[in-house]
Amino acid sequence: MLDPDYGPRLFALAARHPVWIIDSATNRPAIEAVWTQRRQERVERELNVVRAIDGLSPAEHVVALLRSVDAAHGPAVQDPPFRLLRVEGATLDDSLNAALLARGASSTERIDGGFSAHFDRG
Repeated sequence: MLDPDYGPRLFALAARHPVWIIDSATNRPAIEAVWTQRRQERVERELNVVRAIDGLSPAEHVVALLRSVDAAHGPAVQDPPFRLLRVEGATLDDSLNAALLARGASSTERIDGGFSAHFDRG
């Protein structure tokens, strides 16, 4: 999630999926609350916080984060590997679409607030 205003919507998403979320004043209270809840419930699902890097576009952040997601949930470490990448807070333009396809996405789709990329991995 690259949306700096994702905030309370994080609870529902983090209950079902590993999440990488951009750190921001709006997102930080939800991040802290999810971490606290997970410690209390001893839940192992991932919630990774990333910082925005000045000078990088949202598309460049997506490409950089894809390397981290692949390292944590790709075919080299997980069976089955992740097959869907959902991003909110970045626009799927031609350049980002080409970068995703070059990194193994089989298709991409614009969704409200962002896009999804599908990976055929067996």
